Amino acid sequence: MFLASILMASAVAAAGAEVPPGTPIVLIRVVRIDIFDLSDPETSAWPYRWANALHVLTQERFIRSLLLFREGDKFDPARVAESERILRDTGFLSPVTITSLPCEGGAEVVVETHDQWTLEVGVSFGMFGKRKHYGASVADDNFLGWGKTVDVGYDSDTERTSWTFRYKDPLLLGSRWALELEHRSASDGKTNAFQLEYPFYSLVTPRAGGIEWRKESLTDYLYSDNRKVVSGSVDRHHFLVWGGIRLPSNALYTNRLILGVFSDVARFADWRWVDGGAYPTPEGREMRGFQVGWDHQVDRWSVVRGFRSWQRQEDVPRGPNWGAFAGFSLPTFGADRTRIPLSGYFSIGSLDGSQYSWLNASATGRLEQGGMANSIAHLDVGTAHTGSAGWRARVAVDFGHNLDGDKQLTLGADTGLRGWDPDTFDGTSRALANVEWRHQLTGEVLHLGIIGVAIFADAGTTWNPRVGPSTEGWRGDAGVSVLIESTRAALLRIVRIEAAWPDHGKGPLILISSQSLF
Repeated sequence: MFLASILMASAVAAAGAEVPPGTPIVLIRVVRIDIFDLSDPETSAWPYRWANALHVLTQERFIRSLLLFREGDKFDPARVAESERILRDTGFLSPVTITSLPCEGGAEVVVETHDQWTLEVGVSFGMFGKRKHYGASVADDNFLGWGKTVDVGYDSDTERTSWTFRYKDPLLLGSRWALELEHRSASDGKTNAFQLEYPFYSLVTPRAGGIEWRKESLTDYLYSDNRKVVSGSVDRHHFLVWGGIRLPSNALYTNRLILGVFSDVARFADWRWVDGGAYPTPEGREMRGFQVGWDHQVDRWSVVRGFRSWQRQEDVPRGPNWGAFAGFSLPTFGADRTRIPLSGYFSIGSLDGSQYSWLNASATGRLEQGGMANSIAHLDVGTAHTGSAGWRARVAVDFGHNLDGDKQLTLGADTGLRGWDPDTFDGTSRALANVEWRHQLTGEVLHLGIIGVAIFADAGTTWNPRVGPSTEGWRGDAGVSVLIESTRAALLRIVRIEAAWPDHGKGPLILISSQSLF
């Protein structure tokens, strides 16, 4: 007992000692923990044993492949922190902790990961008032423990029914190349997509590049009062070859220069009102040319719990991060006329104690024929108290200008105005405000999930409608939610079951969704 106490005290002292940057890494130890700890009497019963037996534990080689350091490298706290983020970003490893301790000849680094359930065999259901979604699928986001996604699914919603096959390999043949394939056969057309890229997988990645191809043919719709009021066929073809380099930077920020050549073609036909009347067919586009972009990333992140979910670790950026991109579509390259597609983004966040606040802004559009076309400027500002209980609020605005004929910015339950059916209010610009108070009611129930409640209020407006009435001022609603966090499965984060009463006195509108509102 005395010897054991001495050894334990020595281990604690070693674990508490700091490893100076630059210390050689002599050993990397990966500790993989399954979904349930069978040594714990509370999770040793047969349902938990069966779940572990059916689940394939993430392969150690896959985990090591995502790390930004190897044995023999110099210890770098920034690379350790980014490696944690990369592992959590898989979606099926949480929590993740990487610790270091001095050892003979240098440092030992311990990587501890906790697996989440990823195999989905079953049916899905979602409801936003009158609009419902059904589906069935066999999918796994960590196929055989190698981090690959295999997904075969059936979906049925108000627009179409479809069968989809999707495959994604983030480490193709053990390399940093990533492959993604998709085929979708729908009641109104089909989609095929291919992507092969060597991404900027880290802030210090010196170069990246890839190729993208996508072709889709389908029927598109414009909505008013939750109904399809205009429909028409659309064919879209997209092709992009790009490459980028990391420019001279420092340990805090990264600048990247990105160049590419692209082709974007959209053709429209037979657009009509649902009553059969002719509707102006949107103008087709043939854009071909080259593009240039600049991306600026700052290595400021915080790890929080209780932001979107209560138990999971979440990485929130503090930035500021920004990017600007311009394309040059010219007749010389086969374009129908000169167009300059533009896009950009800016984001910044702050964590003051347990209060996380953010500002996200983006803009897209095309400069053509002396003016801007299809331009949308987006602004999202919010704040949330992280933890088991607290207030959160956000304001989101989309300013549209000279939108293409197939575009609209509607408002309803699917976009955050929860007292109205999806696509109730038409517009080419919109604004939305949400405020919510959440409270965690339970701990982990049966080691499967956490239950909480929320009360909320929403207000929104649209203007410059295209095919139906706008909100004609501000509309509001208020409601209550039951929130269920799935703590052991990567398939779902938060299930929201909500009832919202609109300001016109009717209701409530019932919503069931697995998507976080903000």
